[in-house]
Amino acid sequence: MFYSLPKPSLTLGAVVVLSGLLMGCDNASNSDNVSNNSNSSNSNNSPNNNNGSDNNNTPDNNNTSGGGDNNVVDRSKAPQKVQVPTLAFDEGSVVLVWEKPEQYSDIKDYNVYVNGQLIGSANANHDLHSPAKPYIDNFYQHIDSEDWHTKIGLHNFTVTGLTPATEYSFTVRAVYADGKESVDSETVKQQTTAKPYLIDVKDFGAKGDGATLDTAAIQSAIDACTLERYSQGCKVQLTEGIYKSGALFLHSNMTFEVAENAVLLGSADAADYPLEKGYTLYPYTSPAPLPKRPPSLLNVLEAKDQGSTHAGTFENIRIVGKGTIDGNGWTRGISAGGVDEIADEVGNKLPQYRASKEDKVHNDGILAKSQVAVAVDEGMSLTEAYKNRRSSLMTLRGIRNLYVDGLTILNPAFHGVMVLESENVVMNALSHTTFDANNADGIEFGNSQNVMVFNNFFDTGDDCVNFAAGFGAGVQEFSQKAQSGAWIFNNYFRNGHGAVVAGSHTGAWIEKIRAEDNVMYLTFVGLRMKSRPYYGGGARDVLFRDNAMVAINEQPFVFTIKYAADVNDTVPASEPAQFRDVTVKNVTIDGTSKKNSILVDGMTVAEMESAYGFAFERDAFHRGLHFENVKFKNTKATDISFLRDSQFNQVVFENVPAAWKFMQAQAIILKDSANDDVVNVSGDEVITLEAATE
Repeated sequence: MFYSLPKPSLTLGAVVVLSGLLMGCDNASNSDNVSNNSNSSNSNNSPNNNNGSDNNNTPDNNNTSGGGDNNVVDRSKAPQKVQVPTLAFDEGSVVLVWEKPEQYSDIKDYNVYVNGQLIGSANANHDLHSPAKPYIDNFYQHIDSEDWHTKIGLHNFTVTGLTPATEYSFTVRAVYADGKESVDSETVKQQTTAKPYLIDVKDFGAKGDGATLDTAAIQSAIDACTLERYSQGCKVQLTEGIYKSGALFLHSNMTFEVAENAVLLGSADAADYPLEKGYTLYPYTSPAPLPKRPPSLLNVLEAKDQGSTHAGTFENIRIVGKGTIDGNGWTRGISAGGVDEIADEVGNKLPQYRASKEDKVHNDGILAKSQVAVAVDEGMSLTEAYKNRRSSLMTLRGIRNLYVDGLTILNPAFHGVMVLESENVVMNALSHTTFDANNADGIEFGNSQNVMVFNNFFDTGDDCVNFAAGFGAGVQEFSQKAQSGAWIFNNYFRNGHGAVVAGSHTGAWIEKIRAEDNVMYLTFVGLRMKSRPYYGGGARDVLFRDNAMVAINEQPFVFTIKYAADVNDTVPASEPAQFRDVTVKNVTIDGTSKKNSILVDGMTVAEMESAYGFAFERDAFHRGLHFENVKFKNTKATDISFLRDSQFNQVVFENVPAAWKFMQAQAIILKDSANDDVVNVSGDEVITLEAATE
């Protein structure tokens, strides 16, 4: 089951401020541009009551009916929940997203109308605004040559060419295979912002020559961008050039833009990321406080971070642009002597970064090398230094209303974009090209609520989109919030340890995730859930539907509590971690070369006590997995254990003998053209069954 979240909101005063504050995308003369034919009055001092700041980023499954009491219009077949995501609008553009109607199998596209006039289709609009679109097109035109895979739908649209401080009305219609349209969706009204004051960092002394350290100049420009100075709002701009910098710190109510042909390049010197300005991942004190980490290249952090910052400490921040943020973490070439870049499946150049580890960082690292060396010289062990003293590309903490758009993300020394304890967060049209840098996750959300990820391209050195929620007894002691509410759609996942990943830090629960209409190619794992028993919590209420997966490197689906790569000393949670209430529906998988098509594992009480020294009252098991209309081809067999109360309906396998393998499983319904069984197996017994085929 998927639950909707309460709608985020801004105060009226904050919305008025934002009308002059926020600016992001270039207003190119494209087919989605709109001439201003609005008859709206601009006398209203604030945007209307149906704006991006007052909409829920995450979807639910409710349909709406429009019209008045005397003229009810059935909109059940129209696009649902049309909205402007949080802060996804500026002086000249508005981004729209919507949910598919309940019946959508015959929908081939969506048309968008502005003030009653057709301005374009979603599919064509993605050609202009989504870095994922060329790869999705190539997938269906060339990789899916047999027309076998689930067809994804594109359900967002970027409107450009709008007039500042003007209200527009938007509706969306579904387009069917016969060319006919549905009725209009409910109308969404949005006012564009006023023009903000532009602050060029070069006016503050930044050189942008790739050699001069521009940290102080850029930070001065950021500090000058305040509402007290510029009541209409302001935007800090990095124009064309290469700006070498150490750690930078953003604040509330501002836009930070890295423009096209501009690069924010991380300094290679550890001294430019002062540890005293860094952060602690969690506030735990037992069995010992966690080590402090250095700040990232781009930060939103309290001055004296203690491991927790409530959402709303900072607010209304946009990080946008067509430029590049490069962490300068590692040398090029996956191995010594390897190529610096490759041509990918559509002919684009992808950088290749060193696949390193702690005992090789002194040879392979750039910033990573400098930071680890300093920490070791200070007396920290190599293992702890490698784990805790490398900078990520961004660490953004305690923010209410965050929008990140358009950037290319390169070469972090540690993680890519980290969003901690924040709410109402949107990640749109980013290119994460960090493969195969060690620990180089694309986006990591920790204890955050109401997030949206769409139109992204991922080629990462670790997980693509990862969710975390603390671990062990400290979760309850410090009342950490669940990582709750996420909508992930219209992305292209290439290399990465997992496309959509829950864990391994699962303590406060990771919940209410919908991942739909994505393509996954070469990814190690499609849906990956991982933890350790004593971390506690787990993942629940997850919907993974309408996704196409090809050449998965290891396993399409993983549900494991035996994750060994991230070990943290902690006081154990009261119950072992568990994954439950997960629905996988309308998904196709062709090819995985190494491991099981579906892996589910757990541990007995005795096994956990032997392995970890902790005594739990129950086994570590999972429940409520529901797979429906899922097709596997050229994969390995399943390996399912410690699973209860689950269903596999119309799950078929091609070229996979003895595809079903169960151990320690209870009340498993297996229903297809070859099976109509309830599986119960205990002890050391193993049940192996043939699967249905198409």
